[in-house]
Amino acid sequence: MEATAPILARFGLRESPIVSQVQALTPHRPQTSASSTSLPVSLCAKNSARQRTPSLKLKPLSNLPPLKTSSSSSSQNGSDDSAVRWVLDPIGDGDSRHIGYKVPMPGAFEIVSGAVIGRVPEKADLVLPVATVSGLHARLESKNGVLLVTDLDSTNGTYVDEKKLRPGAVTAVSPGSIIIFGDIHLAMFRVSKVVSTVSGTPDEADKEQVKTETPANVEPTS
Repeated sequence: MEATAPILARFGLRESPIVSQVQALTPHRPQTSASSTSLPVSLCAKNSARQRTPSLKLKPLSNLPPLKTSSSSSSQNGSDDSAVRWVLDPIGDGDSRHIGYKVPMPGAFEIVSGAVIGRVPEKADLVLPVATVSGLHARLESKNGVLLVTDLDSTNGTYVDEKKLRPGAVTAVSPGSIIIFGDIHLAMFRVSKVVSTVSGTPDEADKEQVKTETPANVEPTS
């Protein structure tokens, strides 16, 4: 608003004292990114130069640590949702330089019925101990054979296939999709669906491996 003073002077006008008082009381707010749907940013970056992250090599599920299983909410409608399991494999590159200290790469985890993803153990069912993940970040639910994800108004956002989700909006996720919980390096996962047959044998035909390109740019934020 300070830029209006020269314009007023050209026409012999003076700025209202009330406007000046409002300007003095208004705190300075840092400018944010012009696009609200930009890819998740990394906090505490050591420099602001845009860097291109190389394509990721997916890790086979057999090489991953033991799965963390969550079934925090049981099925109430008598459906066969218990025969469907959703596995989230970490596919980030593990780079934690934007945080400023070494952070262990999260392991794979499994969704049977539903779980809340977050950084704070006292609040979340499945914990991602990463600074860029919010205390309560997102909710995952398996209903009628479909995986649903809801962003819980997280700081750095939840993304499905590089599309930012609107907080509170329930979004269906397909097998092979990529979910990012605020950090492409440490909280990016590939979704797989496993359907058990009557005999309890996993139907591997429903388990997909999809290669994806990492979002090209990572923008630091304060």
